Amino acid sequence: MHMLKMYICLLSFFLCSIHVFAQDPQYSQSYANALYLSPAFAGAEQNTRGIFATRYQWPGIDASFISNTFSADHYIDRYKSGIGFIATSDFSTAAKLRSTEAGLIYAFQADISKKLVFRPALQLSYVNRSINFNRLTFGSQYTNDGFAGGASNETSNIPTVSYLDVSAGGLLYAKNYWIGISVNHLNTPEQTFMKGQSPLPIKGSLFGGYKFSFTPEWKKKHVNPDEEKSITPTFIYKMQGKSDQLDIGLYGQYNVLVVGFWYRGIPVKLYAPERTNHDALIFLVGFLHKGFAMGYSYDYTISKLARISGGAHELTLSYGFKTKKAKRIQKRAVCPKF
Repeated sequence: MHMLKMYICLLSFFLCSIHVFAQDPQYSQSYANALYLSPAFAGAEQNTRGIFATRYQWPGIDASFISNTFSADHYIDRYKSGIGFIATSDFSTAAKLRSTEAGLIYAFQADISKKLVFRPALQLSYVNRSINFNRLTFGSQYTNDGFAGGASNETSNIPTVSYLDVSAGGLLYAKNYWIGISVNHLNTPEQTFMKGQSPLPIKGSLFGGYKFSFTPEWKKKHVNPDEEKSITPTFIYKMQGKSDQLDIGLYGQYNVLVVGFWYRGIPVKLYAPERTNHDALIFLVGFLHKGFAMGYSYDYTISKLARISGGAHELTLSYGFKTKKAKRIQKRAVCPKF
């Protein structure tokens, strides 16, 4: 039991990334939290929209993470532009590591043809990170008998750091498919609390999908959005520093009900002999009605943390205000709501 606690303590230290590369918080309901996935989604619904997402990861251990994101975006038809605001808070219970970010987004809508749209975007953010060093333990405080306590040999600089962050994205979509990219931390800002350098590595994401609708073509212009019947396979590939990840899954919508299932991991890639990259299975249930969307998902951990992690719970809420011009529907992104 003592060894387990020590493992969790050391694990939380590396995840907090005080003097090593850090990875960004992630959400399983990526398309529900669209502006977090890519700034190119700002205004993609061609209306005014608000989104809230909250995630509680690994509740079964001391090194749990609580993430919250609020975003709002609006489409300006006259200028074919989308503007957005996003605020994110990420908190680690192990070391009281907190990261708070607020950003502004601009996206432009370029109609390549009547059926194909491209949306480039730019995001500028201000980030503040803080940590409680008293909640951490270091290697110098351990002996062969375990944790010995006492002062560590580590010297801290400051408990808070702040920096500007630059991100960009692009989204290409048509009536039934989409593909997009986002690149975060283009300026690789310095984010260490201690002496030395620890630039935040660039994070790149590639995502896409295809929507198979069961509504007859002649009926699509007259069907109620709450009566849609479709299945949508999707993928999201992310890489940051030495880490990468693949989410691949399927959405199914029947009228106002949405269900989803994903696998997260890269099973063909070995990080060590006989050590495969299996992370989680994700299950979703959601509800859509007249612009309102609510979704709940659970990550079932299938890695070596499965017995103790407790998985991850995630809830999203969003509302899109009706647009006055029905013709805009033809230019909206076809991506799922969750």
